[in-house]
Amino acid sequence: MKMEFVFDKNKLKQNGYKEEQCLNAIRKHFKGFKSHTIKEIKKGVFEGIEDDWEAFATASRFPYTSWFLKVIKKWYWYVDEGDGLGEQKEDCLQSYYQVKAINS
Repeated sequence: MKMEFVFDKNKLKQNGYKEEQCLNAIRKHFKGFKSHTIKEIKKGVFEGIEDDWEAFATASRFPYTSWFLKVIKKWYWYVDEGDGLGEQKEDCLQSYYQVKAINS
């Protein structure tokens, strides 16, 4: 499984953040788990194994930080379902706003 974070360069500038600053917060999150099998395979794309489920699932807390929603452009979670269909892509940002709308 893997997770991809893409930041909006204009929003970063408008809100006084740097992309590396935001990525470092995400890197710190993933390094905080025992398994340490999650690697950043390219800038903003973090890949792990099935045992890293908790680390990826708890990334759902990012929208509740003071900075994340101000600067994120795209946020995807890719999971190999193991059903022969290959990798499935979940739009986490869209899902967050759907849940928020239901709960409002």
